[in-house]
Amino acid sequence: MNKTWITVLVIAVVAIGAWMIFGSKNSSLDTSKTIKVGVSQITSHAVFDDIKAGIIARFAEAGYKEGENIVFDFQNAQGDNSTNAAIAQKFANSDYDLFMPLGTQSSQAVANLIKNKPIVFGAVTDPVTAGLVKSNENPGANITGTSDITLYKEHLELLKKLAPNVKKIGLVYNPGEANAKYGLEQTKKVGEPMGLEFITAPANNSGEVLSAARSIVDKVDAFYMLPDNTVAAGQDALIKVAIEAKKPLIAIDQSGVEKGALATLGTNYKKVGERTVEVALRVLKGEKPANIPVLGVTDADIFINTTTAQKIGITFPQDLISQAKQVYK
Repeated sequence: MNKTWITVLVIAVVAIGAWMIFGSKNSSLDTSKTIKVGVSQITSHAVFDDIKAGIIARFAEAGYKEGENIVFDFQNAQGDNSTNAAIAQKFANSDYDLFMPLGTQSSQAVANLIKNKPIVFGAVTDPVTAGLVKSNENPGANITGTSDITLYKEHLELLKKLAPNVKKIGLVYNPGEANAKYGLEQTKKVGEPMGLEFITAPANNSGEVLSAARSIVDKVDAFYMLPDNTVAAGQDALIKVAIEAKKPLIAIDQSGVEKGALATLGTNYKKVGERTVEVALRVLKGEKPANIPVLGVTDADIFINTTTAQKIGITFPQDLISQAKQVYK
């Protein structure tokens, strides 16, 4: 077992332990009082839909039911940075009890303005690099949350298994996103020792994803989608370029495979939402966010798209098909 999988296993055990310890004890929660929760996201994406579904479900399980004793204010910046800042300002001026920004950009905007109320972020790739916490073990200040740990090495190993001759991989990313830059660094860190070369193309907004992908498509053997909200919002364009060029694309999550990417080892984002609430419940019970470690969520499944495989001339190994959580046809 390599070090990456050992790390993943350890974090998974910690996550399961948190579920068992904190998920079952709601006795100290005061569900007689209605709480108000502000939830923000930078753009529209199936990942955020899944996280929100997990948030609503887990709060309900804990005794907080929407329309009865919990009020959610769901805000979406639609990919606009000024709107993202305005949402954070609205939250800062509100009387809400708890803030749950989703993703790096929304979390940064909220954390920059709110210092006197608890913040529990969800699905932040690297909270330390993003400047949200001092460390994952001891966050400090009024903020903590969950990290959706991307299995970079495992993604690249999956790509090599499906296309052994791949050498040059295209990465479209937004250089203005901290999570995207971190993802790029980590991908190179694990991929270069595997003999892979990475060709990058910047996309400052989702509308530039198409031109960015086309600018490098003739230079690469395959594409890999980084944990990047901008590219996620424009992933249809990246998928289109990859299929037209008959080149494999490994997505970052299930929604990409559903839309036409070849495959992924994808995080279960509903679980991310549920585990984010596990952290929030600890805060509601009286614990300080500063003392609650960031919870890494590693629940992952294999997703494949056989229609795309046929279009680009790739055959899935039978063992991969049998292991897949979902096969899109």
